[in-house]
Amino acid sequence: MEKKDQTNIAREYDPAVIEEMHACFRYFYETFSRSPEAFGLMPDRVPDLRAKCSIAATGFMLAAMAVGADFGWIDRADAQHVCDATLKTIYGLKKDYGFYYHFYETEDGERYKKSELSTIDTALMVAGALTAGAYFGGNTLKLAHRIAKDVQWDYFYDRDKKMFRMARYDELGMEAQWDYYAEQLIIYVLAAANGAECAREAYESFGRLHGTAANGKDFVYTWCGTLFTYQFSHAYVDFAGKTDAHGFDWFANSVTASINDRLFCAAQPGLYPDGIWGLTSCATPVGYRGHIGSAPSGNGNRENLSDGTVAPCGALGSIVFTPQESVEVTEKFTHYDGLTGNYGLYDSFNPTAGWIAKCYISIDKGITLLMGANHYRRTVWNAFNSLPEIRKAMRTLGFTTSAHS
Repeated sequence: MEKKDQTNIAREYDPAVIEEMHACFRYFYETFSRSPEAFGLMPDRVPDLRAKCSIAATGFMLAAMAVGADFGWIDRADAQHVCDATLKTIYGLKKDYGFYYHFYETEDGERYKKSELSTIDTALMVAGALTAGAYFGGNTLKLAHRIAKDVQWDYFYDRDKKMFRMARYDELGMEAQWDYYAEQLIIYVLAAANGAECAREAYESFGRLHGTAANGKDFVYTWCGTLFTYQFSHAYVDFAGKTDAHGFDWFANSVTASINDRLFCAAQPGLYPDGIWGLTSCATPVGYRGHIGSAPSGNGNRENLSDGTVAPCGALGSIVFTPQESVEVTEKFTHYDGLTGNYGLYDSFNPTAGWIAKCYISIDKGITLLMGANHYRRTVWNAFNSLPEIRKAMRTLGFTTSAHS
């Protein structure tokens, strides 16, 4: 990796955020698998789960190479080489109907244990592949298109319920549906981009849970109120200034959700001292928890867990929605004793319990890096949304530019 001076970048942008972004990039560059059979696959987390590679995190790594090249942290040719080799690895992995398993083995690229065939993890990988393809062009774009076009979205479509299914376990069959709003908007965009006739119907059919945020605004909330669900699709799709056929603005919705998270934490200073916020799925003192989040949530606010654990990626992943608030709390994170390691901020911490997670979770580092790049340079947005099939997909789904944008 070519080492370059960060001085100009750091002076131009907030130093704490840029430092964390650069650490996230180094994390991706230095920890992906170098095994010939699994080159480019990203471990689920470091250091404790290196043997378990996440296909969604691999998508983040591909996009991270574009970000690294754009910010001058890696030579462009070197970054493109990593992407091309990784895309060849991905294409050769075991899959079905173009869909990939959630996890693979680090050394040989085989399916990890009884991991499921996953719609959302496939989508997040494909989005990262297309971002790298659009950014670097040439053979990288050809390889990315080969992967994207293989995905047969109709296979996972439940025509009776008019919803995409979430996953398929080879041993048990199909599992659940995307029945309520969560992180899955990227699925409809990619399905429409691939010409799936069910994409618009599926987008119209999932449930929208309306509630009142802490600032009094109405918004559509997710089942567990966890911030990543309001962020992941936005890392790739530029929803800003766009409304769907019903006039709904998903970007504005994520702004409200992010503000709600901050106010939710502020109302509980005993759990979240010094104005810290950012409730999202992360490591906790009792293990990984997927429902760390703020109210409102499902089942009468019984589905979110707020135990004092905060993940820096929660606030940093919202930097495009709440730039000032995200920058302010990042500076607090960087001054918190023991929260920074070799690759920047650790995954999470719980100040009331005196606990810090001494690990890095790849998708958390990914959302931090990509959203920071979008905030400062629109790196991922400019690449992904430049693709003709993505622009067409947005029209197919009924999105138009807002009159006030």
